[in-house]
Amino acid sequence: MPELPEVEVLRRHLHPLLSGKTLCELRVLKLRVVRPESTKRLTATVKGCRVMGIDRRGKFLWLNLAKPRSQQTFPLVIHLGMTGRLFVQPDAVKLPSHVAAVFRLDQELLVFKDTRSFGRITLETDSIERLGPDPLVDDFLVGDLRSALGQSAQPVKVRLMDQRVMAGLGNIYACEVLHRAGISPFMKSLDLSPAKLKQLHAAIISTLARQVKFGMGLDLDFMGETKGDGLFYFGSRHGQSRKAMERFRVYMRSGEPCGVCGSMIERAELANRGTFFCPKCQPG
Repeated sequence: MPELPEVEVLRRHLHPLLSGKTLCELRVLKLRVVRPESTKRLTATVKGCRVMGIDRRGKFLWLNLAKPRSQQTFPLVIHLGMTGRLFVQPDAVKLPSHVAAVFRLDQELLVFKDTRSFGRITLETDSIERLGPDPLVDDFLVGDLRSALGQSAQPVKVRLMDQRVMAGLGNIYACEVLHRAGISPFMKSLDLSPAKLKQLHAAIISTLARQVKFGMGLDLDFMGETKGDGLFYFGSRHGQSRKAMERFRVYMRSGEPCGVCGSMIERAELANRGTFFCPKCQPG
């Protein structure tokens, strides 16, 4: 599932392509992606609106739309789900398979492709309002992290992945930031010392910012038509292997040496998710 860096890279890619464009028409090909409102209401509401910009919080994107002759905006929220892709293509080009919805922008199309149909397009903002702080959007301080984690006995990795605690971290980056901070994913949140909280805060900010910068420097295939592996935000960069592209510290690297200490990275199950860690760098 795409996490904060993937969605932020996509936002930065789409912002200049969509800002100022008019949504002439919306066609919904997979009805289940529009919820809870009806497809009829959604299509009628956004038709003729102008895109004033694109914002993000956690894993959610939204288009800031304005009615004709109005500067007052309202959000059209898009969640990519597990397999969603959002990209612009010429109107004359044939649509790919698994398209869930298509916005017509004069001579171009904004295409929402979703193979497994877990994504969502909605006017509702309740999901965004329930999110915790976003490390790259908000003024996110160590005290905010301490308040978010609270006095919970949950393992710190599980707590970090709760979107009500912090918006944007999923399984991949929870593993990555904990390794960078030298914290065991199994440690109880309430056992984190002030020093460890400070290290974790720094690791969250630096890891997410680094991955966004790295993703922006790649030759991306947002349509996902090029064959190959790798997470969608890196798309397909010709001539590069998955490992070279992603540069993960521990994620999906079980049995490989840790880049810090040389110990073998291990994998365990935690809250039904594969958890990757270095037993020496992350003791306990």
